[in-house]
Amino acid sequence: MCMVGASSILQVLVNTNVKDPRIYLEKLLSTTNMRCLTPERALSGQATFLAANLYAKSVFGEDALANISLEVTESGPVSGHIRIRTRTQGMALSLGDKINLSQKNWQ
Repeated sequence: MCMVGASSILQVLVNTNVKDPRIYLEKLLSTTNMRCLTPERALSGQATFLAANLYAKSVFGEDALANISLEVTESGPVSGHIRIRTRTQGMALSLGDKINLSQKNWQ
């Protein structure tokens, strides 16, 4: 984790069995209760990668931004990373833990 100014940045590696990046994104959105800021038309179509920006606001009013970058691998599941930006380290760690615990069980 690195600190930049008054914000906290956490990078989470994608570790899942999901083979379709769109399905991974949908599962991530439902697990984290985040909204996708990237327009649907930018996510449509068939490609070997997917990049999207996500946003959430906690019950305490804290904003969280996430950038997701996924690539379809020939050997199986998608790979990539998720970069989470928040004002406090606790919020970033909480979201990162939630993603790590959830993504391993996704099919």
